[in-house]
Amino acid sequence: MRQIFLFFLGTALFFIGTPVCGQSGEGELRGALENAYLKWREAMLRKDANAWAASITRYRQTVIRNSVVSERLPFPDAVFASEVQPPALAGLRLLEAQAVGDTAHLVYFGKIDLGQDKELVHEDLLKLKFFRESGVWKYDSNRISRLDKAPEVLKELRAGKRPDFLDSPEYTPPGSMPAPPPLCRVPDFKAGYKLQSFGYETTISMNGANYDPAVDALDQQILIGGLVKGHNEITLNIKPVPRPEGERASLQLRVYIISKDPGNPGKEVLRWQAPDSGAPAKVTLPIEVKQ
Repeated sequence: MRQIFLFFLGTALFFIGTPVCGQSGEGELRGALENAYLKWREAMLRKDANAWAASITRYRQTVIRNSVVSERLPFPDAVFASEVQPPALAGLRLLEAQAVGDTAHLVYFGKIDLGQDKELVHEDLLKLKFFRESGVWKYDSNRISRLDKAPEVLKELRAGKRPDFLDSPEYTPPGSMPAPPPLCRVPDFKAGYKLQSFGYETTISMNGANYDPAVDALDQQILIGGLVKGHNEITLNIKPVPRPEGERASLQLRVYIISKDPGNPGKEVLRWQAPDSGAPAKVTLPIEVKQ
């Protein structure tokens, strides 16, 4: 599962712009974007680290690098360790080519082959995302949406119809690019956290990385930058949110070192729980690692 995760970071069902499909600019945009994707795909197949770095956005390259080193894996070698293959575009039907600002996407329908057994290849949707850097389109990531539980959508697509969901926010480029995150440290230990946040919106920050807020949810993540020997710190920014009548708020955080042995649950190095009187708006917790 780790290998698939790495692939989709380097590769991965919103209307604020005008779709390019059907307009005179479709061919030019499609050609530029497909060329950018094929450069990245060829670099992946050749396991060419220099070509890979030149063909992918700075944002995604940094995200992948941070994830790989946080897993205590070698970078960039681990990028090419996956058995999953980047899908070819031949045989897929283009549904939409769209650009908004310096962001764009291509959306395809068809049998998306990731190098798995043929009986596992199904008709699905493939969305390829791109950012324009210094005037040049570069590949960023992809998303495959399964259609086996959406028979009506599948029927429309097989009939050659343009589905309405292409006009939804999810299928519109966002218009602006995220800034690349800072390069994280290379940790001494792979680590993760488990968060229970009920009655609170809790945002975790550590090693320069900010994680998505957890609201009335259980959350479990690998810590970017992991843990180092000696002193570490993790920060929680906390906001109360309404709870159903009669239900109490609760907030607990656990941080643990992840063992190399899959059968070993790992070693807990921090457990913190908000007091019954209520959680503070912000708390920074020290983590001392002695091993």
